Amino acid sequence: MANETYSTTAHRYAEAVVAGNILTCSWVQRACKRQLNDLAKFKGKASPYRFNPRLTDKDGRSFAPADNLCGFIERLPHVKGPLAGEMIKLEPWQVFILTTVFGWVKPDGKRRFRRSYIEVPRGNAKSTLSSALALYMLAADREGGAEVYSLATTRDQARIVFGDAQTMARRSPGFRNRFNVNVGAHNMNVLASGSKFEALSAEGSTLDGLNIHFGCVDELHAHKTRTVYDVVETGTGKRDNSLLWVITTAGSNRSGICYEVRSFVTKLLNGVFEDDSQFGIIYGLDDGDDWTSEESLIKANPNWGISVRSEVLGPLQAKAMQLPSAVNNFKTKLLNHNQN
Repeated sequence: MANETYSTTAHRYAEAVVAGNILTCSWVQRACKRQLNDLAKFKGKASPYRFNPRLTDKDGRSFAPADNLCGFIERLPHVKGPLAGEMIKLEPWQVFILTTVFGWVKPDGKRRFRRSYIEVPRGNAKSTLSSALALYMLAADREGGAEVYSLATTRDQARIVFGDAQTMARRSPGFRNRFNVNVGAHNMNVLASGSKFEALSAEGSTLDGLNIHFGCVDELHAHKTRTVYDVVETGTGKRDNSLLWVITTAGSNRSGICYEVRSFVTKLLNGVFEDDSQFGIIYGLDDGDDWTSEESLIKANPNWGISVRSEVLGPLQAKAMQLPSAVNNFKTKLLNHNQN
């Protein structure tokens, strides 16, 4: 709706998913149901968490954390593809993720969620979302000396999120001036707060000793070892409001770190155990779905009709239907349907 808050948009999305009015797989339904259950469960002054309350910063300014973040991101531009140059407009599924991860806070105002796992097929604007979020964590999260990193196993992969964020910042003079952000070739920083944002990889970088405020691990499925993930998980433990942000497409390696984290998240969503510090959502198909149908394309891709379009995926689907050798890659990368 035109003038509703971001948290209201997120709530409407969760209710529509649970009611079956938005086509999604069961993992998304469980993630939305978890949020609705938490909203009902965590109420009152004795609750360990509050959702999107009005907080006050050190300068006496009031803000609601979830709405503040989403409003920040929508003031940044797209930097790639047909929408390049236009301001980002968050879709309801993105608003749901962001408001859930950032909206829940403890009585002291620190975030409930310390780790986030988001699995979504290729083409659903993962890098755009992560890059904008990294700029927020660098400059607007009210953290002194924030260390923000885009991390991957290779330099090129690590620089994807950093490079998009770099371009966003360069094209946003209002952002740079408001937060006094300096944009360099290999580093962004805020001198007043001693904060920095860099791309790091296991390829030629020393990853030990990091004091991470925000660690973005892009395409975890491509990590052949657990080194980078473990470094970020331990590195974020040195701060009391840090966030490990994993966003990835599906993978086929069932012995790797991505499958380990994914399995943890599926058990969490299935109610096998509780972990109030872990957020997780997985977009894809359910077992038994017909991967050759257009309905499956829509179901697996939350940005269908926006960054994921039928004129692109349709021919790739048709090709996979004709070439058995192309099926696994199509199902894994574009339907997130190679893991159970």
